[in-house]
Amino acid sequence: MESKTVLIVEDDPPSLDIFETILRHGGYQVVSARTGAECLERARALLPDAVVLDIGLPDGLAFGVLGELSDDPATEAIPLIVCTVHVFEQDQVRARRAGADVFLVKPVEPRDLLAAVDRLLKASEAA
Repeated sequence: MESKTVLIVEDDPPSLDIFETILRHGGYQVVSARTGAECLERARALLPDAVVLDIGLPDGLAFGVLGELSDDPATEAIPLIVCTVHVFEQDQVRARRAGADVFLVKPVEPRDLLAAVDRLLKASEAA
């Protein structure tokens, strides 16, 4: 069985390294982006099986990225996981309205990240 690809969108190098390590250890192929614009470019070109997105990106495009990925017929089925330090309820509501399937708060437990990716990918396969 071919391994699934996860696009991680994270501007903080240590966090990116941690997420990459967790997902690779879980059997996933990983590609990364550091900005919202780079995320959109890679998501449309590669059509990953899931996206893990930090909404605190320096270019301020994260919520727009969620909306664009959710509204684009080519990418609308890709599960979107927000993983961020932004813990205010309005951030969670805004992320879900923009298309996030799961909202995780940093620091995230490795098992929680893997469980979210696994669960969403199994659900998308069943659909």
